[in-house]
Amino acid sequence: MGPIEKHQHIVHLLIRRPSKHTDQFLVYPREGWIAPGGKPYLTLPSKRTVTDPLAPYIRGSSIDAFVDLILHEELGLSKDAYVLERELPALNVSMMSPVHQQPTDYTVYPLDIWVLPEQLESLSTRCLGEWLNLDQALTNASLSPSASAVFGYLRENPLKQYSVQPSMDGLALKWLGQNRGGLRYLPRQTLDNILDIGNHAFNLRVADPYLRYQMQGVGFTWSFFTHKDRQDIHVHGAPIVEIYGVLEGEMEIWSKPYYDRGTSAWSHTVLQAGDWVEVDSLQCHIVRWRTLGKGVVFKAGPGPLTGVGRLGEKGKTPCTDCPCMKPSEVIALAGDWAKG
Repeated sequence: MGPIEKHQHIVHLLIRRPSKHTDQFLVYPREGWIAPGGKPYLTLPSKRTVTDPLAPYIRGSSIDAFVDLILHEELGLSKDAYVLERELPALNVSMMSPVHQQPTDYTVYPLDIWVLPEQLESLSTRCLGEWLNLDQALTNASLSPSASAVFGYLRENPLKQYSVQPSMDGLALKWLGQNRGGLRYLPRQTLDNILDIGNHAFNLRVADPYLRYQMQGVGFTWSFFTHKDRQDIHVHGAPIVEIYGVLEGEMEIWSKPYYDRGTSAWSHTVLQAGDWVEVDSLQCHIVRWRTLGKGVVFKAGPGPLTGVGRLGEKGKTPCTDCPCMKPSEVIALAGDWAKG
């Protein structure tokens, strides 16, 4: 091919639909991407992101912007009809540029994209696309070298099976992409969509962020949770404070001061939608949804908020080995959650 003269960065979108035995991927003829035989290459939905990485100044753009350029502006999908689920490792492909017809070194970024199932066929029709399973793609002579490299990677590293719904984390990341400024707006419908699909808490502020949509807690944590989230009996070290709010449904809380003993030391409170309860430090407690429900919880204090450990060292200490006597109702709740 000769010496490499250009270097380009490009994203490739993996859009799937289920078939009888395996998932199929959308490819389509890309106008201007001419194969050696003179016909357009079949390619995955694509967009160049950086054309000259050695330029003295490269304006940074989030990957979400390029997903929107391809799916919303070029292919006509509404912005609520797709979700970026996963970024796959970058691939290096050296090939003749299908546009400039000169040797080019490509850095290819494959992205796993979920598209609303009822939009898949119309999307394919608009771009004159076709659906290929992995075996068909790997043996198709019309496929572009960069797309072939992506499918070669998938042969060794298969994606999770297609789902008719996006993931909770995918929806949360899409919300993040729309709220990248100093004010993050969370509409009720967006919150409901995220919680309805997920099976764990939606943590927006945490002491140790581990997901991209989470922000660093500045003396407090902030989470939404549902009846699908497991709870346990625990006590907070001083001066940690926890605040629960019920958005939907009915929730109960059993609690007692850490230093008091006996079943009579426990209190029972039932919360309805719109109710709030504050749990002070050194309070043993367990919460449980009595119905389907959604709620919000804040945990605040200058002490260590993250992790589970010994009292006084971590924000939360489970009461699993606590010698204090518990009412039968509390024992039953703890047993139910342990069975999970």
